[in-house]
Amino acid sequence: MIQDVHEGCNYLTTWLRPDIKKELNVHFSTDEGFKRHHLTNRTNRASPRSSKYTGGLATFMKTKSRLSKLLEGEATLAETFKYIDTLKANKEIFADERSVVHYVSFN
Repeated sequence: MIQDVHEGCNYLTTWLRPDIKKELNVHFSTDEGFKRHHLTNRTNRASPRSSKYTGGLATFMKTKSRLSKLLEGEATLAETFKYIDTLKANKEIFADERSVVHYVSFN
């Protein structure tokens, strides 16, 4: 799985000692938990809708622009932050406690 990095280019792992690299390759290719985690992460990166948070890979300004179109007016910094840092399933619940503290400091 390390070999997947940059489509087979191996220059990113030259800092690893060969014996450690072999052990990691064996672990990555045989550990079922890692394989499942690896496939889940790959799927999540490929699908923009599967992100837990609304922002995903979009930049803050891109999200602000999208939100402004939804609101049919200019979105404020606080509105954009709340839109990004709340859960998709319930827009009243923030993703984590740090987001709540930060949002309260805006208001």
